[in-house]
Amino acid sequence: MSMLTFQHDCHYFKTNDNVTLHYFDKGQGIPLVLLHAWSLSSMLYQYQMETLSQKYRVIALDMRGHGLSHDVDYGFRVHRLAKDVHELLDCLSLKDVIMLGHALGSAVILAYFQLFGSELLKKIILISTSPVILSNPIWSREDIKHFGPLIDIDSLNQLLNNLEYFGGQFLKSIFKNNMLSQQVSQEILSIVLDESKLLNIEQVAPLVDDYFHQDWRDEIARITIPTLIIAGRGSPFSLSSQEWVHQQIKTSQLMIFEENEGGKHFPFLENPKKFNLAIDSFIH
Repeated sequence: MSMLTFQHDCHYFKTNDNVTLHYFDKGQGIPLVLLHAWSLSSMLYQYQMETLSQKYRVIALDMRGHGLSHDVDYGFRVHRLAKDVHELLDCLSLKDVIMLGHALGSAVILAYFQLFGSELLKKIILISTSPVILSNPIWSREDIKHFGPLIDIDSLNQLLNNLEYFGGQFLKSIFKNNMLSQQVSQEILSIVLDESKLLNIEQVAPLVDDYFHQDWRDEIARITIPTLIIAGRGSPFSLSSQEWVHQQIKTSQLMIFEENEGGKHFPFLENPKKFNLAIDSFIH
């Protein structure tokens, strides 16, 4: 499936800090807004846009500096991305929104809650949501189990240096070695790698630093609207941390993708049939 499939669904709007952002808008009905992970784009949701748009209005945003949104050298902070999303909802006069976020996209949803509350939201879907990505050396084993940190401060600095010096090749190795199933098809691998090539890594790297320094533990506990948490047993984001998020959100459901059913980092790509059925069931 190529960009040409959705070319008639491409739209743009301008933020209040003068950034032109691209989004797809396909279908009619309940609005389902899709937010992608760092370094990728809305095209990773192509299987959702194609299928779910038959029943819903599917809107997939390219965050600033990603996909077909314009390159800029400012605003790469999680809360600024949340402001961009709020401006999109306002631009389209949306309400009763189902908002779905993957990794960074889920962090943007949590930042959106901090800034704007849930007035315009009906339900949310969180995929690979880490309460805290950066570890604290004083935490107990139980804390680490619950919070699911991925990295310590020294390793984060090394990651940022590797992104600066090795760029796309380093990013490619992360995707292939840590985030996709061994049996992943060449088609899906190409989707991930091709979209990451659109990124100006040096420009967008500050977003990694800001994203990894966020602590969402207090905000997660304040969520009261229906929430679907989607976890992969083989994901870099530990299953125990996803279970902790589920325990904190009293109105949540937890769905687990096993490793043999695409349960790494991209269940919506590796197992779109099961994923789309889950989303459809949750919306209703």
